Amino acid sequence: MNGLDVAKKVIKLAPISVDDFDGKGSRVIAPPREVPYDTLVLAVGGVSNSFGTPGVDEHCVKLDAPKDAEFLRKRILSQALSVSMGTSPQPKLRIGIVGGGATGVELAAEIHHTICTLRSYGANLFEEQLQITIMEGGPRILGGGDPSLSTFATKELKKRRIDVRTSCFIKAVTPTGFLLQDGTLLEKDIRIWTAGIKAPDWLSTLGLKTNKFNQILTDGELAVGNSGAVFALGDCAAVPFQKVGEKPKNSKGPPPVMTPLFLPATAQVAHQQAEWLASKLEARLTSKTCPPFTFKPQGMLVSLGEGKAVGSLAAIVGPQRDYYVQGRGAKLLYSSLYRMHQAVLYGWTRAGLLFIGDKLRHVALPQLKLH
Repeated sequence: MNGLDVAKKVIKLAPISVDDFDGKGSRVIAPPREVPYDTLVLAVGGVSNSFGTPGVDEHCVKLDAPKDAEFLRKRILSQALSVSMGTSPQPKLRIGIVGGGATGVELAAEIHHTICTLRSYGANLFEEQLQITIMEGGPRILGGGDPSLSTFATKELKKRRIDVRTSCFIKAVTPTGFLLQDGTLLEKDIRIWTAGIKAPDWLSTLGLKTNKFNQILTDGELAVGNSGAVFALGDCAAVPFQKVGEKPKNSKGPPPVMTPLFLPATAQVAHQQAEWLASKLEARLTSKTCPPFTFKPQGMLVSLGEGKAVGSLAAIVGPQRDYYVQGRGAKLLYSSLYRMHQAVLYGWTRAGLLFIGDKLRHVALPQLKLH
């Protein structure tokens, strides 16, 4: 998609090209074309946000697609084996992760587990040689959760010798590490950026109203503009859910400036938006009414590696009296949540078969995939 005509209700698509078999050129297999629509839903997701920090795009690994995760996996394993064999210029494996949200915390814990497991394959690599640093600009990691969750996660990470730095701001990224705001250079061989997301840049060229993160501005019911035919949801949408600063009733003087708050770019937000919008569109087809969209927080669960997790259970006990879990019980809930996601996608029957298949494959599969 490279264009949109809201007045004509037409999506404009770019040409599709493929490389020639000899690798010396490319050819167009589909010309530019237009696709008409009655109702358009934009749900194109998001990408990593560097916030304009110099050097991020050139020197950091991002996790925007499966190929990025595969590249990072191979990079970590090759660097770890290089350190183990003594061919690395540095005797330690130095990894820096920018962003102390769920992605950064889970990634740090899983990398630690992976490196420790390598020893069972004969790698001459000790835990002391692994240096993982999480850099978070806020006052604590997992800032979207309760402070008790942050405290537990920080303690668990530090037990694994993972360095957690809060109120840590990155001035620039260099080929050798992170230049901090105070001028210190934190040298890291592998640099990973997980600090926030934005919508794709091309969304800001469609003629729709967007914010500074390229997210499409919608009303509280996901509608874009006044056409009534365009909707947006998920990470690419800025959906207001509350306003602060409203003038109290019967008060005198001018009202204060309205400050809109927007729903966070998380999976549970996108899932609830999708379910509601499906009902909304179905109701429109049958001339029925649909209740307004209301986001219901479901809490959060964050994996801390093998056998441990931390999270809250708003989905079970209700958002008004949240309950927090940690340790192996939370890990069990984390695994159950993954199976519930599968059930949403495939149905309970197929999800059950996938669960059985995973258990059977676990018997034969190695602990780590080394190729």
